[in-house]
Amino acid sequence: MSLLTRVVDLREGETRPAVLTGLVLALLVGGHTILETARDALFLSKLPAEQLTLVYVLLAFLSLLSASASTAFARRFGRRTALVFSLLASAYLVVVVWLRPPTSALVFGFYVLSGVMGTVLTLQFWMFAGELFTVAQGKRLFGPIAAGGVVGATVGATLAAALMRFFPVGVLLVVGAAAFVLTAAVLAGVPAEESTSSSAAGKGGAFGWLKDVGVVVKDGYVKLLAAAAGLGTAAVLVVDYLFKSVAAREIPMEDLGAFFATYYAVQNGVSLVVQIVVAGFVMRRFGVVNAVLGLPSLLVVAGAGVLLAGQNLGAVLAAKGVDGALRHSLHRVSNELLFLPMPSDLRDRAKPVIDTVFGRGVQAVTAAAILALGAMGWATPRVLGGIVVGLSLAWGVAALMVRRPYVDLFRKALSLGQIEPTGRGELDLASVEALMESLSSREEERVLAALDVLVDSGRSRLVPGLILYHENPKVLERALAVLPAPGRRDWIPLAERLQTHASAAVRAEAVRALASAGITEAVARALDDASEVVRAYALFFLAHGRGADEEPLGDRRIIGILDAPGPDGVRARSALLGVIGEHGDARWTSVVAEVLARDRKKGLDAALAAAAIERVRDPSFVPYLVSLLGARDGRTAVREALVEIGPMAFDALVAAMRNPKTDPRIRLHLPRTLSRFGTQQAVDVLTERLAKEENGGVRFKILRGLGRLAADASKASSGLRFDRVAFETETLRNLQEHLRLTGLRLALDEEVDGEALRETSGGMVLVGLLEDKVRQSLERAFRCLNIAHRHEDIHGVYAALKSSDKRARANALEFLDALPLRVTGLRELLRVVVDDLPPVERVRRASGLVPQPAPVGPIDAIRRLLDDPDPLLAALAGYHALDLGVIALHADVDRVFDARPDLRELGGRKSVAPLPPPPSLALGAEGARAS
Repeated sequence: MSLLTRVVDLREGETRPAVLTGLVLALLVGGHTILETARDALFLSKLPAEQLTLVYVLLAFLSLLSASASTAFARRFGRRTALVFSLLASAYLVVVVWLRPPTSALVFGFYVLSGVMGTVLTLQFWMFAGELFTVAQGKRLFGPIAAGGVVGATVGATLAAALMRFFPVGVLLVVGAAAFVLTAAVLAGVPAEESTSSSAAGKGGAFGWLKDVGVVVKDGYVKLLAAAAGLGTAAVLVVDYLFKSVAAREIPMEDLGAFFATYYAVQNGVSLVVQIVVAGFVMRRFGVVNAVLGLPSLLVVAGAGVLLAGQNLGAVLAAKGVDGALRHSLHRVSNELLFLPMPSDLRDRAKPVIDTVFGRGVQAVTAAAILALGAMGWATPRVLGGIVVGLSLAWGVAALMVRRPYVDLFRKALSLGQIEPTGRGELDLASVEALMESLSSREEERVLAALDVLVDSGRSRLVPGLILYHENPKVLERALAVLPAPGRRDWIPLAERLQTHASAAVRAEAVRALASAGITEAVARALDDASEVVRAYALFFLAHGRGADEEPLGDRRIIGILDAPGPDGVRARSALLGVIGEHGDARWTSVVAEVLARDRKKGLDAALAAAAIERVRDPSFVPYLVSLLGARDGRTAVREALVEIGPMAFDALVAAMRNPKTDPRIRLHLPRTLSRFGTQQAVDVLTERLAKEENGGVRFKILRGLGRLAADASKASSGLRFDRVAFETETLRNLQEHLRLTGLRLALDEEVDGEALRETSGGMVLVGLLEDKVRQSLERAFRCLNIAHRHEDIHGVYAALKSSDKRARANALEFLDALPLRVTGLRELLRVVVDDLPPVERVRRASGLVPQPAPVGPIDAIRRLLDDPDPLLAALAGYHALDLGVIALHADVDRVFDARPDLRELGGRKSVAPLPPPPSLALGAEGARAS
């Protein structure tokens, strides 16, 4: 895939969905092309060409209804589901047609059916693609994906031509239906996240488009797109009628099938060449808006040729060839890209209306007009050629008028800071004009967005040096990072002027830019700057520029920063670390080591230290980085540095994780750090520690780290493996803990000899802690289950579990019943937890599924809590028992507190003294005997 990635500009995680989407379009278009060949041959062999106008009118009406219904279906059930259903339904209907004798009525109906299928399937495919890819991805990938459709059309037409040499036309129906079934199978493997909701469904009624028609009236840009689409539909329909009517007159009836198959094969071959060779160049050279003008411009010329030549098959073939070569290649891609700058909600409403209501409505009107011309004897090739010229000219004018609102949409996105990076070479002239206009804005977000887009598209040389007169410091910093380029020096005097700017960050960035251009005199002047940061930048670049063989520690000015006393010295050394972290290399390892050695009071910025270590990539700094994980500040940078250092850092983290003497504050953040490596080794180590770790907080962090690894693995198809049995076993253990804690919590509320135990301060805290642990154990169980079955919607099951909706809980139970589980007893426990039962009944039903029976009464519960491995639960249970004054529990408290002295400190008391019971307290049978 490396060659494909370079040619198509595929990014991480895009290869599989892009390739499969292109394959889906290839199979879809290939199957439909085969059916088109069959329908044209059957129709013109059974019916006169004049009846094509009736077909066009009926096709327009039925396409409108079917496209509207299919759009509503897609909104309700998901776009992938709708497309799969439509493909299979189309295949079924085609097979039914094949099984019936080819009467005139059947042939007429099949022509209409194939046209409806083409409309619905194409619309649903591009709706699915628009949901699957973002705007930026669409600009890079829609061209190659559309090329898949052209390849499919070429292969389909070629295959149809080959089959027609040996088999009757009916065989094409079977092959086309098989192609649709294969398309549905491939589509099922395209990775996509779909959402269907009631709100979406509410918008997607079968005639929801009636409300959406208002979008065309209100929005000027949509209105122009609709006008262009309508005029284009009319022009190509006239060309299609011309082609088929002249072919029916000039080609013998028995040769029509072979003629159409051969012509479509050649036409689609030319279309493929246009898509691969011409389309990319035209889009890059002339831009999206100008690319749209290609088809109408050439149709003007082709229509003029028909107007002059009359009923000449060559002129008509040329006109149809222009349509076939460009409509599904260059024009399809450029037209789809015109929709991408629109807000997604507006795009989803406008596109189906334009493709169906206006497209098919214009088709019906055009067909009626051709029918009327035929009735009057005016439907001659010359008249129709003139109509093609007029429609194509109007189409071109509408396309030209799209330019200004298209640029306005781009400008608006820039002003809101919402423009997406589009990738190298994807800016057209209109976009560049909008960007250059944005650079002069006083709005920080707008200028920064324009700079980012220019850099991302490889057009940074278009940034004018005069931008360094901008008043915003952030803009100046970004511009100074962009302007330096080989052979460009117009910005240097302006950068030198900024060495006196009020912002130290701007002055430092100016030093960096001037150093990159070799202006050492200006850099040396910065050694007298009032800011430690600017001075550190100047020293760094002066020392850095002396050559790769010279040791930075040999520079006395660097030694001066290292030895500088007091807070000013700490700030200077932090600044030096900062510039090393941005621009340093391995030569600066000794300087970093000296800076850290002088940081006895830990005054350095941890993030800057981590960035500098990441830059020099010396494994000797790993112990220092691990020690920084216990502090909140700079932890993200520390993790990035450890990941950058690689295997040696990983081994050190694993050793710290396994060492029980590691500082608890550090241990708590080791799992997340290990998960950042994203390797199978990280998965295996964290899985092992999940089963062995005794600290609950660390176990939860391990689980979260594994959860992130599992989520990333599902998105990126990284091949990471997770032991399903191990995680199902952890799910079982956490569910048992959940039910054990639930039983303890319920027992604390039970009465003793008909009276409830009085509340104590320790008891209230104990109950709150138990309730938290009940929730946490259940959450941990479902986190484990989610890792074990990461391709299932376990999060949705957990949400249903917490819902008060009985139907949602029942659905969750049904889902879990169908989930393939390997660990014995897990399914039964899940049923108990998810079933709509009161907590008391849930604990009762789980009695045979957990290692310990539920406690009998609060005294039994307190005794069990005293022996709980969690020290905080045990301590709170002890102090609750002492506050209650239950004599029967005093011996247990003494025993536990003597065996675990740390529990006394957790409660904030230095000694435990027996307390007499209150007179009103009922002790129960066990308490009375102990008294």
